[in-house]
Amino acid sequence: MAATQEIKSNRTISQNTVVNILGLLVVSLIIIAFAFSPIFVLRNINVTGNQFVSSEEICRIASIHEGENMFQLETDEIRETLLKDLRIEQVNIRRKFPSALDIEITERIPLAIVPCDYGYLDIGKDGTVLSAHRTLSEMPVPLVTGVKLEDLFVGDKVAEDNLQQVLTYLDLLDDFSRKQLSEISIDNPEHVIAYTNNSVQIRIGKMENLDEKADITKNFVAELQTAKYPIEYIDFQYSSPFIKFKNYK
Repeated sequence: MAATQEIKSNRTISQNTVVNILGLLVVSLIIIAFAFSPIFVLRNINVTGNQFVSSEEICRIASIHEGENMFQLETDEIRETLLKDLRIEQVNIRRKFPSALDIEITERIPLAIVPCDYGYLDIGKDGTVLSAHRTLSEMPVPLVTGVKLEDLFVGDKVAEDNLQQVLTYLDLLDDFSRKQLSEISIDNPEHVIAYTNNSVQIRIGKMENLDEKADITKNFVAELQTAKYPIEYIDFQYSSPFIKFKNYK
């Protein structure tokens, strides 16, 4: 009698085990089917924070494409891939279910464009070459003339002293002021000249006392926006900055 009850009990346990396993399989299949349903397909890629690297290029670098399954996106791997590009300093990635991916970019902003032996280089504040172009790019950063870099590639650092001083000066400016400058000529290191977008000269002179000269530059380009009379140049080489108006005798 006891043996019969034990057999029945074992059968009951076996049946419950089978039922539980089948239940888990059914739930797993439902979850898999749900995860791979068209609901969780990437449809929107939202890139923010980028000024110079286009959203299309961000997606190309990271190999992200609309139509991918949201659960198969390896966000850590995407982040590491993007950080290998020298133009990108920080990346934050977040899935927004059911079908969007948010990518927040912090760029290493180029401070200047410098001619080189095969085109032009975008240079960051620490002198690192961030990118290279065959033709002059349309970035709103000044072109440095009077120097031509050779044998430099993306990731290299410039060693030219006068250029380093120009980068320091540009880094001391705010974003608005930098965007008002179209060119900086270091052809004569004793008489460095910056040009605004309206061809007004800023005669910087020697690249010294850069904190003071940067402050004067910021004030000057701000005042240019509301100047009543056309200005030919401002000269920093006097004890007090001298402003020359056009047609002024």
